[in-house]
This record gives sequence, C-alpha cells and structure tokens, in this order.
Amino acid sequence: MLRRTVLAATIAVGAAAAAGCDAITVRRDDEARELPDAAVNVDGTEVWDLRRRPTAGEVGLGADGETAVYETRPARPAMLRLPAGTDVRAPVRYIAFSAITSEDGGPDSLVVKTATMSLDETAGRYRAVLEQLGLPAAAAAGFHEAARAARGTQDVETDRLSARLGDLDIGVVADYSPRAETGTVRIGGRWTGE
Repeated sequence: MLRRTVLAATIAVGAAAAAGCDAITVRRDDEARELPDAAVNVDGTEVWDLRRRPTAGEVGLGADGETAVYETRPARPAMLRLPAGTDVRAPVRYIAFSAITSEDGGPDSLVVKTATMSLDETAGRYRAVLEQLGLPAAAAAGFHEAARAARGTQDVETDRLSARLGDLDIGVVADYSPRAETGTVRIGGRWTGE
C-alpha cells in the first residue's frame, strides 16, 4: 500500500529554517492513494519519469506543501527514468521530493532510500546502483570490506559518488551499522536548472 506522508517533519522544519523559511506546511495522509502523475505502475514496478525536472503537481507537491514523501513497508520495486537515457532499478521504501529551496515551487531535489538490508545485500545493491549510474562499481568492494571490519557503534558511510545527467546532479551513498547489522543505499539528486 502506497502512503503519502511527510515523516521527516523535524528534518523538513530544520531544512526550512536553514534555508531562511519562516514556516513549512506539513501534511499527513495515511490513506492509500494513487501515484502522482510522474509515476506509473508497470507490471508491479513503480516507474518514475524524471527525464526532465517534474512540476510540483506531477510529484504531488500541493500548493501549501514543500515536501512530498512516498513510503511503503516493505520495499517495492521501482525504476527511476533519468536524463541521458539512464534508468536505475532498485527495491525502494522511500521516495521524497522537496521544493524547500525552489524559487518556482517545483521540486528541486529528491531522495530515494532502500529498506534496511544485511551487509551483503547492501553492498550488492550499492554495486548495482553504481553500475546503473555509470559510476565506479569497485567502490562497493571497499565499502563491503570496511563495513565487515566495523564493530560496535562504528557506523560506516561511503563518500557520495555522483554523476551529472542533464540538469540533474545525482549521487549515491551506502551506509552500514554493525550494531544493527543492517545497511541502506540512498540516492539523492538536485536539479540545477542548467
């Protein structure tokens, strides 16, 4: 079941304050809802058309909201169709669009997160996303080795590896917590307007 919620209200308020905004509207809608216009369900895969910067309405940003979050439990199969003919496929739990720093109200950034996974699954998913973005997949082996050696509260997080696809600067980060024995992969992007 797809739910649209703004779960990171504290983060959003902090980001809004940092960006110089005096107020932020946070909506919570726990009812199942349809995908916004930028996404369709194709044979059980959520396909997001991000080959160009979508409009606020296409990603579900309302006139009084600056963040739209689409989260499910468990993760669902998704494909991001990006500029330059790049597609990224991954099981995701969270997709968010923000217009907090946008001058025209349209989304200027996105964040995509996987569900938590074992170390081996995290390293494998990280490698797959790097390959799909045309980034050095060898970074996944270094991450796997560092995470395997980590103990206790020594969380491991990779440096952001990024690519420029049209007017979208997109990058990927993997993290692992040895205490929880789980990791995630995050994809983040920002439309630059260039």
